[in-house]
Amino acid sequence: MTALPRLPRVAVGALLAFALAAAAPPAFAEDGGVAWSVQTADNANGTGRANFSYDVDPGAVLADTMLVVNTGTEPLPLTVYAADAFTAASGEIDVLADGTPSQDAGTWVSVGQTSMELAPGQSAEVPFTITVPTDARPGDHSAGIVTSLASRDATSSLSVERRLGTRINLRVSGALAPAAAITGTTVRYDGSWNPFESGRLTVEYSLENVGNTRLTGVETVATSGAAGLLGDTTAPTQLPEIVTGSTIQVTREVPAFSLGWLSGHVTVVPEGVGLGAGTVAPVTADFSIAAVPWSLYGLIVLVIAAVVTVVLLARRRGAREASEADLRQAD
Repeated sequence: MTALPRLPRVAVGALLAFALAAAAPPAFAEDGGVAWSVQTADNANGTGRANFSYDVDPGAVLADTMLVVNTGTEPLPLTVYAADAFTAASGEIDVLADGTPSQDAGTWVSVGQTSMELAPGQSAEVPFTITVPTDARPGDHSAGIVTSLASRDATSSLSVERRLGTRINLRVSGALAPAAAITGTTVRYDGSWNPFESGRLTVEYSLENVGNTRLTGVETVATSGAAGLLGDTTAPTQLPEIVTGSTIQVTREVPAFSLGWLSGHVTVVPEGVGLGAGTVAPVTADFSIAAVPWSLYGLIVLVIAAVVTVVLLARRRGAREASEADLRQAD
């Protein structure tokens, strides 16, 4: 599993990767001579784990360990911290930046070692403790344990932060109630210059996890023209995992042939992540838009104009020939 590309920002750049695969290879970051990896430790909590996942009761206290290895050729000074995890609008899992206050599971995690410096090839264990509040709500709570390297970009005055971490998934016992909501649906239609080709309908919407479990789902977009003509439905599309309380932004472009009006709906069939999370009733959002196929209308106008011209010319020729015939009869 590789780290995300280096991403500079106005004041601080950030890089973050999470161990998300079904297997459990270490996540790693690399930039020239600076490189390191993180992975779960094998212990009584499990072996070969892709991330830290626990089923817990309110008030539970548990301990675990993350392994960090300097795989590069440079000394590696790292800061270690825990923070809330969330699903970004793009659909990628992220954690709050260091210094941004956590509100949920990030506050439950206490890291035993908040800084370290590793020589090339050196490894270290990072012990941490999770203390679940006695009043923790049932369902999923997400955090991440992160190693961070801050440095100055030699090509500019920007500070660059590279982060590498592993997810912590906690499921607190109690009733599970997965739920999702679609909001903010907008549509745009772009016609084709070719009157015999379909245009492009762009559908954008927000999908929010409003339940108490992690959520994924399958999406379809159905479209139809005026009076239900020229209808079509997209193939099912798998959506990314959405952490509880997070919202993703979804954009879909679908081909649509229009005679002037398009309507339809987005349907998402959500599904809770993990054993016992269960399925959720589908959620739907309707849309409609004036979708004028100007190239088709232009072609129709040209055809009508050509037909009218031909008819007028035929009538004029017929009238001229009739007039000439009358003149010959008069002579």
